[in-house]
Amino acid sequence: MSSLLLRSVRAATRSATRLNTRRAVAVAVRSPRLVLPHNFSTSSSSKAALASDSPGQPTIVLQTPSAEYLKEEELDIDLIPPEQVKLVITDRAAEQLRSIATRENNPNAALRIAVESGGCHGYQYKMDLAKSRSPHDYQFTHPTIQPANILIDAVSLGLVNGSTIDFATELIGSSFRIDHNPQAKGSGCGCGVSWELKD
Repeated sequence: MSSLLLRSVRAATRSATRLNTRRAVAVAVRSPRLVLPHNFSTSSSSKAALASDSPGQPTIVLQTPSAEYLKEEELDIDLIPPEQVKLVITDRAAEQLRSIATRENNPNAALRIAVESGGCHGYQYKMDLAKSRSPHDYQFTHPTIQPANILIDAVSLGLVNGSTIDFATELIGSSFRIDHNPQAKGSGCGCGVSWELKD
């Protein structure tokens, strides 16, 4: 086979591979997520896991909301006991959180997850990076990859308990997202942000 023909075959193979990757990402189901700014770049292991499932681990509850604080603030919230919390974090999400904590030089840096009313289906996720825990937050971490802190307020936890927290890398950007929420009805809105609570 001539070297010109061999180069043409290799170029065609590379083009087909890129096209198939684009198609796979284009048809991926969108989930509510936090899109990171460019300064939160992904690790090479995250880039390798473009559209595949990452193994997940049940989180460890590090802290629960302060009952005294809730009483002082006159907040009538039924706290979920730690043994009833069923929250999963994927390894790649934990790796990304550890990377952020290292970059920020802050072992307490965390992903804050909240559920707010709004959107076309009634509820939507809000995700931010936080520097410290508030008294009304549950704090979670991955069992082996640390620091990988997640903060969820007492009200929001009841609406996401049982979910999986993942980190996805796609051609359009990298983002944290909530998957497999047993409290959500169906697959949510076509906008990929809003969801409806089960009856």
